[in-house]
Amino acid sequence: MAALLILLGLSACAGRNAKPGESLTEAETAVARAERARIGDYDAASWKAARDNLARARAASGSKETEATSRWYAARAKADAELGIARAERSRLAALTLSLKRDIETLQSPATGVTP
Repeated sequence: MAALLILLGLSACAGRNAKPGESLTEAETAVARAERARIGDYDAASWKAARDNLARARAASGSKETEATSRWYAARAKADAELGIARAERSRLAALTLSLKRDIETLQSPATGVTP
């Protein structure tokens, strides 16, 4: 959680110097990567937050008065997408590790005649 807060803080700081629309483009790219990574299958909360924050960023984009709000929501959407991607990858690797452990146990079982 602390890492997420730090990431959000850094993203918000970086977003202040970004050109109008640049933060939104980065958020859209991150959410598209998250969609390709199928994070909704692994982390539905991050997927929903990323999409919702991207929608808010798009809605706030376009006027000087709301550009800071747009950048803030875009930074949140990007962070949520990246967090979801990391969690999805962790879940995939955990499943792969479990599968490999089971394969190793099967190969090492007395019935196969293979010993470590």
